Amino acid sequence: MTWYVVRTKPRQERRALVNLTNQQMVAFLPEFTVHKVRRGKRTPVTEPLFPGYLFVNLDDYAEQFYKIRSTFGVNKLLTFGSRVATVPDSLIAELQQLNQNSDVVQKATTAAMPQVGEKVEIETGPFAGFIAEIIELDGDSRCIVLLNWLQQDVQATYSFDEIRRN
Repeated sequence: MTWYVVRTKPRQERRALVNLTNQQMVAFLPEFTVHKVRRGKRTPVTEPLFPGYLFVNLDDYAEQFYKIRSTFGVNKLLTFGSRVATVPDSLIAELQQLNQNSDVVQKATTAAMPQVGEKVEIETGPFAGFIAEIIELDGDSRCIVLLNWLQQDVQATYSFDEIRRN
């Protein structure tokens, strides 16, 4: 059995994966989790490692070529001239191992990022040493904090490097 590279239609990697597995083919879509800020909240989003591509393991390429090509979500099999692109088993095994370990990495990354409502200490600038509360995440590396200064609530924006979790 050999691993082949399948080119999918734009943003239809999961659709192609489901349809290939429904046809009793062994298919693999390597994915990873990133954190994106949506509506002011940091949310984990799973995305394909290779957008537009997935891998399929076939024992008889000639017999299943037309099945793959006519599968919903699939554009074509990747070729170099007239030669069909193949991938070594060792590379697929490494990608599958990385895919399994991505949950552990995602949990560690989530734990390291400040969250809305969390108390932090400001480490730099005129408010160094003050305790503040995160009220909003602003992009991938900044947050808006609320601190009490001269009996008034003050909002300030800091990067994650300028604050320390309590």
